[in-house]
Amino acid sequence: MSKKNILLLSFIMILFVSCEKKTEKAVKTVNVLPARKYQIRVGYMPDFSGTSAVAIAKEKGFFDEEHLDVTLIKFLDGPSEVEEMLLKNLEFAYIGHGAHSLAIEGKVNVLFPNALSRAEQIIVRNAANIESVKDLRGKKVGTQIGTSSEILLYLALQSLGIKTNELDIINMNGNTIVSSMISNTIDAASVQAPYSFEILNSLGDKVKSIATTVDYSDVGSFPSSWIVTPSFQNNNADIVNRFSRAILKAMDYRQLNMSEAVELVADMNGKTVEEVDLERETGLWLSGDDVKKAYTNGEVSKWYKTQQNIFIYTKTITNNININNYVQIKYMLDNVFNE
Repeated sequence: MSKKNILLLSFIMILFVSCEKKTEKAVKTVNVLPARKYQIRVGYMPDFSGTSAVAIAKEKGFFDEEHLDVTLIKFLDGPSEVEEMLLKNLEFAYIGHGAHSLAIEGKVNVLFPNALSRAEQIIVRNAANIESVKDLRGKKVGTQIGTSSEILLYLALQSLGIKTNELDIINMNGNTIVSSMISNTIDAASVQAPYSFEILNSLGDKVKSIATTVDYSDVGSFPSSWIVTPSFQNNNADIVNRFSRAILKAMDYRQLNMSEAVELVADMNGKTVEEVDLERETGLWLSGDDVKKAYTNGEVSKWYKTQQNIFIYTKTITNNININNYVQIKYMLDNVFNE
C-alpha cells in the first residue's frame, strides 16, 4: 500500500472515530431527561390572605420552576386542613391565627409566616371625643368576647395600665356591633373585618380607627402561616424546600404587584376586585425578604411567642412551648435561606 493510501486510510479512521464520539455525545445529551414533577396538594382559604401567594405562584410559574405539579384545594378553616394533613390527604396548607394552637400541640410544623393580621381595629365615633386608647375610660365599647378583637382591646388597655372595669365593655356579635355603632348606642368598637369595613364604609368621616393589631405586635401577634406535617417534612425535605422557595418568591412578587395580586385573587375566588381590595387591608403582607430577615434577626420568634401568650390568655393552651419545637427556624435557615 502506498504512503498516500496509508495516509488517506488513517485520515478516514480518525474522522470515523471523531464522528462516533460526537454521535455518542449527542445521544447522551438527547437522553438526559428533565427533572420529574412532584405532585403535591396545597390547602388555601378563599380570601386575600389565604389565596394570594398560591395564586401568584401558580399564575407566574413559580411552582413550575420548582418542578411542582400543584393541586389547590379550598378550605374554610384551619382545623379542617390539619385534619386532612394528618390523614395524608394534603401536603401543605395556609392557616390563620386560630389553627396555630394545633401547631403548638405538635400536630403540624410552621414553615414560615405569610402575614401579620391587622384585621382587628378599635373604631370610635368622633362625637364621643375619643382621640386615643386612653380616652376609652368611661366609654361604652362593643366587642365579641373570646375573639381576636377582644384580644386587641385587652392589649391596648394593658399597654396603658387601664383596667377593663374602667370602661363599659359590652359583649356583642359582629352584626350587632355594626348596628350599634350606626345607631350611636356605643361609643367605640373593637372589631374585626369584615365588620370593621362595614362601620367605616357606613359612617365615613363620623368615625375613625385609633388602633390595629399591628400596633401591639410586640406583645401580641396574629400571624398567618404556611404549614406541613412533621412526618412529611422529615421524609420529603427536597419537596418542602421547593414549595418554600416558590411561595416565598410569590410573596416577593405580591409586595411589588399588589393590584395584580388583588385581581388574581378576585378571579380565583369569584369575587369583585373591590371586595378583595378591602380584604388586602386586613394584613401586613410579608415578602420573602421580610421573612428571611425575621428568621435571621430572631424577630419571628417574638411574633410566635406573643401569639402563644394570646392562646394562654384565652385558655386555648395552658403552658408555654418552646417556639423552636414547631416553628422551623433552624430548618429554614439551613435549607432554604442559605441558598
